[in-house]
Amino acid sequence: MNIALRDQRKFAARASWYYYKTGMTQGEIAKRLGINRARVINILNEARKDGTVTFHISGEDSEMMDLEVQLKEKWDLRDVFLTPGVSNEELKNDLSMAGAQYLEMNLPSEESLIALGWGETISGITRNLGRVIPEKTSFVTLCGGVMHYLSEHTPANVGTPLSGFLYPFHVIPTPLMVGSPELRDQLLNEPEVQHVMNMAQLADIAMVGIGSLMPSTEFEDFGYKSQKELDRLKKHGAVGEMHGEYFNAVGEPLELEHHHRLISIRLETLRKMKHVVGVAGGSDKVEALRAALKGGFIHSLITDEVTARALLF
Repeated sequence: MNIALRDQRKFAARASWYYYKTGMTQGEIAKRLGINRARVINILNEARKDGTVTFHISGEDSEMMDLEVQLKEKWDLRDVFLTPGVSNEELKNDLSMAGAQYLEMNLPSEESLIALGWGETISGITRNLGRVIPEKTSFVTLCGGVMHYLSEHTPANVGTPLSGFLYPFHVIPTPLMVGSPELRDQLLNEPEVQHVMNMAQLADIAMVGIGSLMPSTEFEDFGYKSQKELDRLKKHGAVGEMHGEYFNAVGEPLELEHHHRLISIRLETLRKMKHVVGVAGGSDKVEALRAALKGGFIHSLITDEVTARALLF
């Protein structure tokens, strides 16, 4: 089955599950999936004809959507959106694609402001967005250093709109972490930096990654290049991070020296934003995700099926 057909079947299964299992109306399904009611009717009719719907919704999608409901209830989340379990090599791209699909289905208005965090998975969302996003949608970064990822795939310069990207993109024109607290404070006082950071806090939806304490190339951008330095973080109780700010197993931000050198929207602020969607998965992220959920840093979650099952216990 080709990718387009597989995605079409998954879309039909999701609409059918909402209609036949949860009792949502066709209008509610249309709003949830970001389509019109007429298309919902067509999808449901085709689902009955092609066998997607019989006595039950066929395939693994029904189980996965049941899992979404369980996870949503356990952690009191606004939304849960799952991808099937895949290999680690495919996971980041699948999560990026899921993040893009979630945005396409859940933008609150024709002029939504979307905030993006730091990391490969989040930056991958921009490369997977289709043209169904309203043209008046705009994007903003939640921290410095984002162009480190975006520039690998675009010829854009820091602080300028992304070349080839269809929507306005407002970038915090700094690194994620600088050499001293004094330099951080100086940059935060720059009008351009203040403007973008203030804008980020007003985002309708923020898409953020969650990092673990497993060694990775991403840690090098924080200056943590050895297992010894990672062990030191663990001794402080760190289990995960968002935008370079670490938290412990119960979701409390830690007091660490390098936090005073970060240029980012802080965890305490994320808690208060309109809608923060965590996008992360894999066995190495379970502990960090559980702590982020306990801390209330994210309001919705996009992850894989295997990680979701681990988060139920």
